[in-house]
Amino acid sequence: MKLNNLKSIFGYSVFVLTTALATHTTIGAAQNVPLGAVGELRSVLVHPPLSSASALAPLSQADDAPLDAAAVRKAIRRSIGFLQSEQIKNGAWPDGGAQAKGGIPCLVTLALLNAGESPQSVRIQKAIDEILTYPRASTYTVSLRVMVLATADPSGRRYRASIQQDIDWLLKGQVTSGGWNYGNAGTPDGSNSQFALLALHEASKVGIAIDRKYWTAARKYWRGLASNNGGFRYRGSGSPVSGSMTSAGIASLIIIRENLFDIGAAANGAKANCCNGDDDQDQKLIDGAFAWLAKNYTTRANPVAGRANAAQQLYFLYALERAGRFAGRRFVGPHDWYRDGAKHLLSRQLASGAWKGRSGLEEDNKLVATSFALLFLSKGKRPVVIGKFDHSADQWDSHPRGLHYLTREIESAWNKKLNWQTIRAKGATPDDLLETPVLFMSGRDAIGLDDQQKKVLKDYIENGGFLFAEACQGEGCGDARFDIAFRDLMAELFPESSLEPLAPDHPIWNAHHTIVSSKERPLLGLQACCRTSVVYCPANLSCYWALSRPSVKKSKANPRLLQRVKYVTHIGVNVVAYATGRELNDKGETPKLAKDVAAVLSDRALVLPKLSHNGGADDAPNAWGKILRELRLSAGLEIKSGKTMIPAIAERLADHPFIFIHGRNKITFNAEERLAIRKYLELGGFIFADSICASDAFTDSFRFEMEQILQTRLVAIPAEHDIWTNDRYGEVLTQVTVRRKNKGGKFVEDKQAPQMDGISLNGRLAVVFSPLDLSCALENTRVSNCNGYTRQDATRIARNVVLYALLSDRVPE
Repeated sequence: MKLNNLKSIFGYSVFVLTTALATHTTIGAAQNVPLGAVGELRSVLVHPPLSSASALAPLSQADDAPLDAAAVRKAIRRSIGFLQSEQIKNGAWPDGGAQAKGGIPCLVTLALLNAGESPQSVRIQKAIDEILTYPRASTYTVSLRVMVLATADPSGRRYRASIQQDIDWLLKGQVTSGGWNYGNAGTPDGSNSQFALLALHEASKVGIAIDRKYWTAARKYWRGLASNNGGFRYRGSGSPVSGSMTSAGIASLIIIRENLFDIGAAANGAKANCCNGDDDQDQKLIDGAFAWLAKNYTTRANPVAGRANAAQQLYFLYALERAGRFAGRRFVGPHDWYRDGAKHLLSRQLASGAWKGRSGLEEDNKLVATSFALLFLSKGKRPVVIGKFDHSADQWDSHPRGLHYLTREIESAWNKKLNWQTIRAKGATPDDLLETPVLFMSGRDAIGLDDQQKKVLKDYIENGGFLFAEACQGEGCGDARFDIAFRDLMAELFPESSLEPLAPDHPIWNAHHTIVSSKERPLLGLQACCRTSVVYCPANLSCYWALSRPSVKKSKANPRLLQRVKYVTHIGVNVVAYATGRELNDKGETPKLAKDVAAVLSDRALVLPKLSHNGGADDAPNAWGKILRELRLSAGLEIKSGKTMIPAIAERLADHPFIFIHGRNKITFNAEERLAIRKYLELGGFIFADSICASDAFTDSFRFEMEQILQTRLVAIPAEHDIWTNDRYGEVLTQVTVRRKNKGGKFVEDKQAPQMDGISLNGRLAVVFSPLDLSCALENTRVSNCNGYTRQDATRIARNVVLYALLSDRVPE
């Protein structure tokens, strides 16, 4: 090092740098870091007497290891390959018995469509052409066919007539008690009934009108299947409670409640009648059913009356996925149902890509078993776009279905299947919150967060999370207590920022729809971590989202009410589009907060500090820490990853061979500070600087200050410079991705050499400066909204700069 006059050369720095030279290797990019009813469906779906069932003790599931999203995708691809290989010439698949002729081809086609197979593919078209020829004789087959056609044609343009005919047949088959049987005769059961309801629900989403009397009868039927202990039965009191029927009961009641929605009770002329609550009886049954599932939890079999039935595991998982997804629940009790079920399925997949049930019953058919497994994996892994934050206060969820319908609108806007979920503050970690890119917080009075929960929320936001909040006040929701509490909370968590009205040119107003601000529902934003990270509306949003459903849009409701619903829904879509950049992660690949790999850091570990100044010296508080942790993990350097801020004083500068500077506002140094920085650089020190979010104010002032300090200007670093081309300093960086916003407000990506400026002293770069953003890309878990580099390339650039600074004046032994 050329720091021969700096104190750091005599302390820990020599030890660390020598170790780094001895162990350093090139850092490559790789280190960046039931139907149960097909054929003799009764054998699968009718819960047999316990004496004849394959009973297992519920298995302990204490595996807390994270889910491997890549392994899930691989399993899905392999299972798709198996199902495709089994398709026969007429476009169908080998069928089952007489109980549900055509059921297996319908089930397989539905699974492939949900796994991403294009409805326009030759394979799916042949399958649908064959499926359309099946007679209307089985509740299972007809119901599955409706689901296939609605999935392949969600607009209803192509298959509407066929769907209508199937629905007419199903409605005629509903028995007096409100349920369905196999379609020919017999007592209704929960399995046939849940498939019929799923078909009716999909048809209603396509636009098929279904009289309320059918939903009312179905509600009475499902309420009658609920037991006193919270679970649901296959039939009446004579049959046992099971996990599959309890899951079916949850999903069915949610579907029924959705389709029995009454716009008359939800609106008051041109405005929504907010905070009037959902049906308490149905919600109590749903909550009781989840409590039963938690008490009898397993994903390795179908829990039946305190035991576990291996014969129906995959059918149960398909029902469990539906219940969890419809209710927006990531957990059943303390259990992450998708992670547990997916990991178990991955452990049981056959070499062919298929699954096979453990019994000799219908799940022994690989087509049936694989379809159920594929439906569970593919539907459950859909990206979570937004999470509802249970902050433990009363009235935290005044409009339970609001987020559900907003997610539907986002799905439609983005043409992508999505999930939402509820996240409890109690016991949550920042990693738990990072499972969702947008956290939605609502309330009417208090906010029930303790000090630890507040810290977790702050960590979530500072590590790329986004908080979207509303105050449920007015329009039937009461006073402004939540509004006061929320503003106080933000002032406590982010004292250096404040909630301010979004400017008319803020990108949120054009993130998807083009909208303008409204005095009735203003949006306030709080700047944190390189962007607007909190958006707050001091008025109702979610109760209008709950009205954004097909039945309301096609009703004769007050036109001004419908206009409000549309506007408020557009707000929600735009905020989520801004927060995510439409870049979402499948389950299992959510970014985690970096953890130190060593329990105790050596006192001799290198400290690479940030420089304090008056231009927003810590406006991206976590960006630099992420680089330090990356260097510790990938380059083997002993670097303290905690934040160290130092002033521009000679005595403090002299302790460090490397200093990082970034900011977003104008920076100025006084004469004493300029002299200290000049002496520091002349004695071999190194400065790495970055303009947060490509700030013109910081860029211009930093250039000016460097010219005043060193009497020379920053100039472009050539693409062929050692810092980019010598693999001793990390990777060879001939091309990186630069993102810039064009005149239309859209980001355009270009591949080019790093666009960095520098000043050399004594034949070596002493200052490296990026006028394009690095910090916001590093800090955000998803795409940055700044002109600059992608997250991956920002990491690569910063790593090269640090290694160059530490190693460039030493000759390898």
